[in-house]
Amino acid sequence: MLPGLTCRPLTTDDVPVWADLLDRAAAVDRPHVRDSPEWLRRSLTADGFDAGTQSLAGFDADGVLRAAAVVELRLGDLAHLRLPCGGVVDPGWRGRGVGRALLAWAERAARDRVARRRRELGRDVTADLQVWAADHRDDLARLCARAGLTPLRYFSTMRRTLPRDRELPAPEVPAGFRLVRFDEHGATGLRDLHNVVFADHWGSQPLTDADWERFVVGNPDYRPGWSWGLLAERADGAAAVDGAAELVAYANVYAHESDWPALGFAQADLGNLGVRRDHRGRGLAQTLLAAVARRAHEVGTAAVTLDVDSENPSGAVGLYERAGYVRVHGDVLFAKAL
Repeated sequence: MLPGLTCRPLTTDDVPVWADLLDRAAAVDRPHVRDSPEWLRRSLTADGFDAGTQSLAGFDADGVLRAAAVVELRLGDLAHLRLPCGGVVDPGWRGRGVGRALLAWAERAARDRVARRRRELGRDVTADLQVWAADHRDDLARLCARAGLTPLRYFSTMRRTLPRDRELPAPEVPAGFRLVRFDEHGATGLRDLHNVVFADHWGSQPLTDADWERFVVGNPDYRPGWSWGLLAERADGAAAVDGAAELVAYANVYAHESDWPALGFAQADLGNLGVRRDHRGRGLAQTLLAAVARRAHEVGTAAVTLDVDSENPSGAVGLYERAGYVRVHGDVLFAKAL
């Protein structure tokens, strides 16, 4: 299946050697983000993921892991099935056709998973295999092109460097709203708000309870103490807190500590920033950005980083630029219809 390698599915026992393989590749590939061992373990045990058919590991004659890949599918995808492939080949084993074979396996695995999912849904639904590539990875772009994947979307990573010699001012909260931190207030209704806010964003589909647990509140990198929400207030000025409808804007923040050694500094990662449509245009996003930056400074990080769709029609890029963010690198999403 993979030239010169003995293949089998990945297991959770492989996580340490899988992480080692990613470290060897990172020394050459200089990835923008790194997956922690805990994240790798969660990938293999996610709800709806079958490691026996959706993962592959290739070992050399000495039993060293030289290539690995997983093909995922979020169960919340109903209108369109997205199957991201995460694969890696040991730098010393490149140029032997392993990468091409790994991507060919990923396409077969993705087609099989799509067929099963269509049967589960009881209807035909569009789907595509997806591969994310940092914008400096010309080798990966060429590999995708040979396999029939084409660029679908472009994303930018933006960063705001925080001052070392002064405190940041408290955020200005517009009248009629109250700013709360999720470790102190809780986050009731946040999943529902997220699904509503991002319903009109490209490629977004509702997150199920299981996906919300995996990617957000159960993510080991999630920091509720760095994350914020804005509550609407009643006409009498009292905060309305008993119901999802009152939470109208939020910012979820993460600490991807596995990225910090390569960066040379600690940073906070703004995962999602959302404002309910009927509350936009009131400065709520600016308030949340200011709160995130101030909190990140308080906990000792040197910067705040976020990813944004370069074609986002909401003007998000301009919003972040006005808040002091600058583009530091980008990613390309390659896709192939299945």
